[in-house]
Amino acid sequence: MRAPAAIRLRPVAALLMLGMLSACASTPSVPLVLAPDMERVWPLPPDAARVAWLHQVREPADVGVAEPGRRFFKGLAGKQTPPRIESPVGLYADEDGWLLVADTGLQVVHIFNLKAPSYAQAFQLPEGRLASPVGVTLDREGGRIFVSDSIQNRIFLYRTDGYLIGWMGEGLNRVAGLAWDAQRGHLIAADTGNHRVLVFDRDGVQIKEIGHRGDQPGEFNFPTHVAVDGAGNIYVSDSLNFRVQVFGPEGDLQRGVGRAGQTVGSFSKPKGVAVDKNGTLFVVDGIYDVVQMFDASGQVLMHFGSAGSKPGHFWLPAGIAVAGEDIYVADTQNQRVQLFRMLPAPLGDGT
Repeated sequence: MRAPAAIRLRPVAALLMLGMLSACASTPSVPLVLAPDMERVWPLPPDAARVAWLHQVREPADVGVAEPGRRFFKGLAGKQTPPRIESPVGLYADEDGWLLVADTGLQVVHIFNLKAPSYAQAFQLPEGRLASPVGVTLDREGGRIFVSDSIQNRIFLYRTDGYLIGWMGEGLNRVAGLAWDAQRGHLIAADTGNHRVLVFDRDGVQIKEIGHRGDQPGEFNFPTHVAVDGAGNIYVSDSLNFRVQVFGPEGDLQRGVGRAGQTVGSFSKPKGVAVDKNGTLFVVDGIYDVVQMFDASGQVLMHFGSAGSKPGHFWLPAGIAVAGEDIYVADTQNQRVQLFRMLPAPLGDGT
């Protein structure tokens, strides 16, 4: 990969040193085979179940990594502790088994592969470590993990084994959610403090700016999370306008979803957004402790979850990711990622 000014790359020697500090993997074993928990389903009977609870992840052992290869540093003081999710905020997941968790509490990105299974961390910087990793996504073809740091106002690049590659981003203000458009080789970033969404090419050059502060269609008031579908449509959680806005690949506004309110289909604090291959939109509400689901036209389908700490309950959830039929939710204050699975019955069939 060439090194344009937009992405600053680390020298090879430094990469090797940083990788030794940050990477970890286990000896591959048999991956977990998980079945839906049919006692924890949504909606409740007598309605046909659409979503079932599957599993939760707090530490590497939960995905089959019994003994990580080394202990990890926790916080700036250097206290050693076994790796454990503390404050998950941003998520990425795919059908290759990658699960990436941006953890502001431990100041790391947890790099799980559920199919290997394996585990690593990304956190090291040339001088110090990540301060507030809040967004994460993966360029699978290029093998690059993008991590947004809302305090350092940079987007950092790592390999999937935790080696630092470089960094990018100028003029960012509380940069947050990230999404990778694999079809176009574009990185989409929520530049929260500047009330806009930025699009970069694969070399880190900014090619598009969407929106500015306001409450009219196409404007933002602290956008926090982003997602992209296979057609290149961009979904933005417009947090303090209490809606999700959908833009075409060129940045043209397509529609808005939701409004402020206390009923299904409205939001109090929309956060993570994700979209599946069928065009179903998933939106986390961090105040109501639910995930709401909408069809491709923006009509509400259903919701799942409730407040609490048991399986299927949330406490200030944040990020969300969808991989095939599996749904991953960053259950922030419960210090875990919860996994759910879509069930075969078609949504919206009226049963």
